[in-house]
Amino acid sequence: MISAKHKPLLGVAMASLLIACSPANTPAAGGRPAPAVKVSTLAIEVVQKRVQALGTLLAQESIDISSNVTEKITALHFDDGDSVTKGQLLVTLQQDEEAAQLSSARADLAEQERELARLEGLLASQSAAQTEYDQRQTAKLRAQSKIAEIQALLAERTIRAPFSGVIGLRQLSPGALVSPGTSITTLDDLSVMRLDFQLPSLSIKAIAPGQRIVAHSDALNDDFDATISAVASRVNPIDRSITARALIKNSDQKLKPGMLMLVSITTSEYDAIMAPESALQSVQLQHYLWIMNADQKAERRQVELGIRKPGFVEIRSGVSVGEQLIYEGFASLQAGSTVAPQEG
Repeated sequence: MISAKHKPLLGVAMASLLIACSPANTPAAGGRPAPAVKVSTLAIEVVQKRVQALGTLLAQESIDISSNVTEKITALHFDDGDSVTKGQLLVTLQQDEEAAQLSSARADLAEQERELARLEGLLASQSAAQTEYDQRQTAKLRAQSKIAEIQALLAERTIRAPFSGVIGLRQLSPGALVSPGTSITTLDDLSVMRLDFQLPSLSIKAIAPGQRIVAHSDALNDDFDATISAVASRVNPIDRSITARALIKNSDQKLKPGMLMLVSITTSEYDAIMAPESALQSVQLQHYLWIMNADQKAERRQVELGIRKPGFVEIRSGVSVGEQLIYEGFASLQAGSTVAPQEG
């Protein structure tokens, strides 16, 4: 018979025994608690094989605005960064002499036309010779040709935008003497950008006109959709590369000529099992994963690896879809050990 003073001690002992025998603390083999591990279910993912290349952005159209003649600048009709339309006046060069010549040529033409009108009346009354009329007609044609010649000289001294685009920074000021080849400013059509990049000729089957690619800019930390517009007809014989050109819509004009872009081209897609790289155990050239079976026991599987992407690796053989991968807490496991899966 147990005395009353020993009953509290008996209650504490029985409670301790119940806690020690509870399922959460069932000892594993060797009398130690089952090690806690984190598991995830292996599933199929879509894997893309890609090739990458570096490319340089170019404007759809791009020129340096310069003069065809040596002359002084009398006026600049733009500001830095202006958007201009095709045919818009940009630069006026000195043209006083040509303007005076044009006025003289037009006066000569008017005189020839008046004489022709007078001779037509005289011819009707047979008071003038046909040869005199013909000479005046020839003089009129020479006057018209002279006007066209002077107008061409004026056009060379009046510089207009050859296409719509964005003006760059001006390099000269009014009064400066400009000569052929001297850049006054730049003009770029930024509505669509050209992206030229090179790939090894072994990847020539991976690119074709009309194919969509992704171009990444580190400067903008953004991705842009692009479409291959053309592939070069020749392979570079020095490095065996081939050049391709893609077009990128640039309505917001975030992209600028000369920027470096990382091009990513998807060559194929297929289904695969992907596992975290941190779950791998590697011994020389052999690789292993730990799997928890239906009895919550650990199994060590040798696996074959495929392609890698940041933080993950393709598992080609050794495991199956739906199995429980032990991705944390496997460092001290032994094959056949009972494990305690944790949420996480």
